[in-house]
Amino acid sequence: MPKTTPLANIFNVMKHPGKKYHQSKWAAFLLLLTVGFGGWQFGLPELASLFNNRGLENYKANRLADTQQAYELALVVDPKSRAALYNLGWLCEEVQDLECARGKYLQAAKLGLPAAYSNLARLYILDNKNYAAAVHLLWQGLKVAEDDRVKYSLLKNLGWARLKQGRYSEALQHLDAAIKLDSEGPATYCLKAQVLEGMKKTKEALPQWKICLKYADSQEFDEDIWIGMARQRLKEEKTNK
Repeated sequence: MPKTTPLANIFNVMKHPGKKYHQSKWAAFLLLLTVGFGGWQFGLPELASLFNNRGLENYKANRLADTQQAYELALVVDPKSRAALYNLGWLCEEVQDLECARGKYLQAAKLGLPAAYSNLARLYILDNKNYAAAVHLLWQGLKVAEDDRVKYSLLKNLGWARLKQGRYSEALQHLDAAIKLDSEGPATYCLKAQVLEGMKKTKEALPQWKICLKYADSQEFDEDIWIGMARQRLKEEKTNK
């Protein structure tokens, strides 16, 4: 019979939550055993990374409860795991537990994760309508962001916040900067169309609405709203011809 490690045992528990993984205290107990007997082989950050990766695998398999448990285990091992905090915040947002999402994103942002600044600011724009706070968070994120995908997200959201503030020239500047980083992201075109309309440049907005409608994803909360706006604007233009 093959020998199993404590780490393998705890992963087996995670695979069969219906049998053994009902309460987090039992998971924590198993985790302590893992760290006590074999954790030294990995180091706590490495072990947290393994649980975080397991969470991602569970999410892809649409096992949301297991996903949450895996991220929470990662945080038991390493409470300062920025990735686990961010992913747990994102999971909370997926199920519309926005209080939970804000809390986790805030913790990850305090630990210096640029993407967490972007997602937290997005919730300030969408849910709280606190655009000034969103702008502040986004500038803080841009100070520490290095990855172009994260910079794109921060600039896109900064353009969005400025749009909501009616500061159209600044919004256009940030959205154009985001497009330079990623010319295929539909959200920037959806937002740019709204900015141009706010500037009374309706004709210039039409090509942006067309790109928005063509590439936006109706499964994305924000983009689904903009798809409806794009269809309405293009319908009105066709009617007025």
